[in-house]
Amino acid sequence: MGMFVFFFFYASIVFFIVATLGRVRKTVNAPVHLHWELYKRSSLYELSDWWTRPHNTLGGKLGTMILDILTLREFFHRNRRFWYPLFVFHAGLYLLILWHAWLFIRSVALNVETASAFGWFWGIFSTLLTLVGGAMILWMRMTDEELKVHYPPIHYVKWIFVILTLLGGVYAVDVHFGSRMPALLKYVREQVTFSDFEHKLHPAFGPAFHIAFASAWLIYLPFSHVFQVFFRYYHYLRWDDVSNVRGSEMEKRVKENLERPVSWSAPHIPSGKRWKEVASELHQNPPSGAR
Repeated sequence: MGMFVFFFFYASIVFFIVATLGRVRKTVNAPVHLHWELYKRSSLYELSDWWTRPHNTLGGKLGTMILDILTLREFFHRNRRFWYPLFVFHAGLYLLILWHAWLFIRSVALNVETASAFGWFWGIFSTLLTLVGGAMILWMRMTDEELKVHYPPIHYVKWIFVILTLLGGVYAVDVHFGSRMPALLKYVREQVTFSDFEHKLHPAFGPAFHIAFASAWLIYLPFSHVFQVFFRYYHYLRWDDVSNVRGSEMEKRVKENLERPVSWSAPHIPSGKRWKEVASELHQNPPSGAR
């Protein structure tokens, strides 16, 4: 069991990095027209008078991204009832991420024996928020007919997995380590600095259970919809306000797409031609009834 968890954990880290880089590369190099699936109702070019409007600055884009991620404001405006459990869950999750970062830094930088109960309160409060929010989301997705339509069965499995991961963390901290921050920080320091290799190869059940679930999450994340949310803020996806001017990278990518062959047909789109030819013909002879 211990050896399995050891190799599973570090293999999952390597897999996460490789898979993430692969997905980033695939998304960045995707044809321009595929980006529409990610920036629906968000692109400047969807406005009829887009050329009269100022383009977003880098600061404006970062501000929008931070507000969207921290407050989930699109859900707030579109589905206020669903926003409440989502906000509770994500607030707890963000606090948990910060707590884990604090654990790593605190365990290495300072004397672990002087740790107060503040770290425990922070961790348990964050976990409870995440647990409550996750349970509420799972319940709403199981009982709300409008939400059920948009979520396949794998999403229910995912939320159950989230809850089990959190419960595993509670068990490790409050049962195995007895809610004692010095003991927890000492264990984290041994893991980070490799000062006690025996604990890595033969971990106790509580920490091993939680680490195994966390490793599985690292494998799942690169293929989850969570990454699509972050990709929406990629410069060419969320706003797509890179002007298509002569000699620009955008013009080059558009021309590459126009040279692609038409691989399907319809009454208004004949196959066997390139998109450049089809676009030219449609411009000269628009379909009947077109404005």
